[in-house]
Amino acid sequence: MSPIEALLSRVSVPRVLEPGVSPDELDLILRAGLRACDHGRLKPYRFILLEGEAREHLGEAMSDYLHGDLVDLSEEAIEATKNKALRAPTLLSVIFCPRDHEKIPDVEQLVTAGCAAQLIITAAHMLGIGAIWRTGNAIYSGEVSSLLGLKENEQVVAMIYLGRPAGQLPSPPEVNPEAFLQRL
Repeated sequence: MSPIEALLSRVSVPRVLEPGVSPDELDLILRAGLRACDHGRLKPYRFILLEGEAREHLGEAMSDYLHGDLVDLSEEAIEATKNKALRAPTLLSVIFCPRDHEKIPDVEQLVTAGCAAQLIITAAHMLGIGAIWRTGNAIYSGEVSSLLGLKENEQVVAMIYLGRPAGQLPSPPEVNPEAFLQRL
C-alpha cells in the first residue's frame, strides 16, 4: 500500500479484536505520532497506554462520572459504560500538555496534539491495525483525568481504540473535495 493509498483508504474501525498492538507496532505508531506538525517543536502532548486491567479501571472511572452526573442511572447503563473501555485490547490516550510560549498559542498546540492522534491512527491503518478515535463526556471528566494522572492544565484529546479488525474494512465513502474548497 502506497502512502497516498493508505491516506485515501483509511476508515474508522469500531469493532476490533485481540491481539492488541505488539511492542514493535506500538513503537512505530508512537514514532508516527511524534512526527505531527509542531510549530516551535514544543511536543505539547504525551501518550498513555491502557491495556489489560487498566481498561477496566477506565471503564470504572467512566461509569463513576455517569453515576455522579445522572440520578436515575440503571445498572444496565452503568455496566454498558464500564464495558465501553473493553471494546479494544489496546487503548492509547493522547494527552494535550500545553507549553508556555509567547508566540505559540494554546489553540495551535491543541491542533498539534490532534495531528499526533491522526498520525497514530494513520500509522495503525498502514500496519493493518484497526483504529477508531473515541471520546465523549466521560473521557473528559474529572474521574478519568484523575485515573490518568493528568495535571490541572492537561486534557485528553483522543482515546484511540486499537486491535485487529473484526471483519472486512468498509470502503471509505466517496467525497468530492470541491464541495469543501473555496477559491479566492
